[in-house]
Amino acid sequence: MKNIYLDTRLLELFCCVYEKGSIAKSVNCLHLSQSTISFHINQLEKSIGLKLFYRKGRRLVPTSNAHILYPYAKKILELKLLALEEIKLISGSYKGHIRIGASSVPGTYLLPDILGDYLANNPNSSVEVIVEDSMKILSMVEEGNVDMGFIGFRCTNPDLEVFEMWEDTIHFVGSKGIPKNLSLDDLLKYPFILREASSGTRKFVENLLKTKGIDLRDLNIIAVVDKNHVILSLLRKVQAISFVSSYALRDKKGLQVIRVMDLEPIKRNFYLIYDRKRPQSPAVRLFIDQMLQRSLSKSTTNKKIKLM
Repeated sequence: MKNIYLDTRLLELFCCVYEKGSIAKSVNCLHLSQSTISFHINQLEKSIGLKLFYRKGRRLVPTSNAHILYPYAKKILELKLLALEEIKLISGSYKGHIRIGASSVPGTYLLPDILGDYLANNPNSSVEVIVEDSMKILSMVEEGNVDMGFIGFRCTNPDLEVFEMWEDTIHFVGSKGIPKNLSLDDLLKYPFILREASSGTRKFVENLLKTKGIDLRDLNIIAVVDKNHVILSLLRKVQAISFVSSYALRDKKGLQVIRVMDLEPIKRNFYLIYDRKRPQSPAVRLFIDQMLQRSLSKSTTNKKIKLM
């Protein structure tokens, strides 16, 4: 069998084309012409003796060989990046970069102060924060698109480390004029505004209501939105009810918190998650350590979740 040489630059190019599904769509991230990308893909295929893509109409379809190579190529590139960061750390030229995914409450209300303190104490570091709903952040962590995530429900993926970080209270909130005390049956009478289906807050409340015999489809839903501040803005304009995190209720002007009998208080946690098998750069390790230490110093739960 001939010796196979894997050029990491070609592997970077392969991963980009594989992820984008098109040579044309890979131009921007690779900063190369389509003809140059095609040439290098052919070079990689020749060096390993396997076909990686084939054309089907205008689409570039990965072969089974590409599906096998891709996860290994990603690991090789991650190890290369980690090695370079360790070398830079030793040589004193290190500039760490951290990619964080966060659901709306941690990303909007909890992380900004923490990141500000971290960057002030680590001026050579940089941070990229992506705010999406909890399900999207979970997927990004599982797929290796971020170094860590902060989500609003306890996931069960055994490949992930999971830590309780912050406790939260979910409040029902309504427009002025709606009674401050309601029964469960009263919830069905008023117009209702919901978070999107993949929201961790919505999933938590949905499961809780089910234990009380109420399905979300029983509610008089007039809007579904993906941001807490949009919900609060709508509630100031229309007579309706919704539920939001206590962190989102720092500005309650024009609104009132509603007590629903048999549903108070509604407590939940936010969790730090990361892939235990993913190589971590020094910056990522430092940030996670400081997050856990900060959480402990403020007497929050910070409990590692054991998954069966």
